[in-house]
Amino acid sequence: MPHSTFRLITILALVALAIACALVGGPANSVDVALIRDGIAARMASPLPTEAGLFLNYAGGVAATLGIGTVAALLLWFRGRVRRAVLFAAVVLGGRLLIEAIKLIVHRARPALDPHPVLTHSLSFPSVHAGNSMIAFLALALFFAPAARRGGFVLLAVLASLVIGSSRSLIGVHWPSDVLAGWSIGAAWILATWPIASRLTSDKAEHDVVGGHRPVLGEE
Repeated sequence: MPHSTFRLITILALVALAIACALVGGPANSVDVALIRDGIAARMASPLPTEAGLFLNYAGGVAATLGIGTVAALLLWFRGRVRRAVLFAAVVLGGRLLIEAIKLIVHRARPALDPHPVLTHSLSFPSVHAGNSMIAFLALALFFAPAARRGGFVLLAVLASLVIGSSRSLIGVHWPSDVLAGWSIGAAWILATWPIASRLTSDKAEHDVVGGHRPVLGEE
C-alpha cells in the first residue's frame, strides 16, 4: 500500500473516531461516567492523583504549549529558517483554532459529578490539553528532530500528550471521550499538514527562498 494511501486511511479513521466520540460520548455514556467516577474515587483515596493532575494541567495548558511554540518559532526565525518558522506557527496555531471551532460546534458541557480541583470556563469537547499537546509536541518533533532520529522524538511526543490528556479525566474536567477525540483530532491534523510543511521546508526550498531564487511563502 502506498504511504500516501495509508496516511489518508489513518486520517479518515482518526476523524471517524473523533466523530463517534462526539456522537456517543459525554454524560449519557455509561463508560464515560464510570471512568469519571473512578477518577473521583482515586482522588478521594490519595492526594497524589490530584497533585499529578494539577501539575499536568499546567504542563499541557495554553501558557506552556503556546510559550514553547513561540520560542520554537522565534528560534527558527532568527536562525534564518523563515519559511520553516512560519509553517511551524501555522501548523500549531491552525490546529488550536480547529479545536476551538469544534468546541463551539459540539457544545458539550463538562462533567459535573464532583467539584473540580481546577477552575474551568470553556466547553468540554474536545479536550484542548489533549489536542493541543498532541499538535504542539508532534510539531516540535517533526520540525526540529534530525530525520534519522525523528521516530524516537515522535514517540516521546505522543507519550507526553497521552500522559497529559489522561490527567484531564482523572481530575474530572473532561469526559474520556473528549480526551480521546482531542488526541485523534491533533494526530489527524499533524498527519494532514506535515507532508505539505515537509515539502515546503526542505533544505532546497529554504535555500531558494533565503537566496532569493524563489518567491517567499504566500507569493508563490
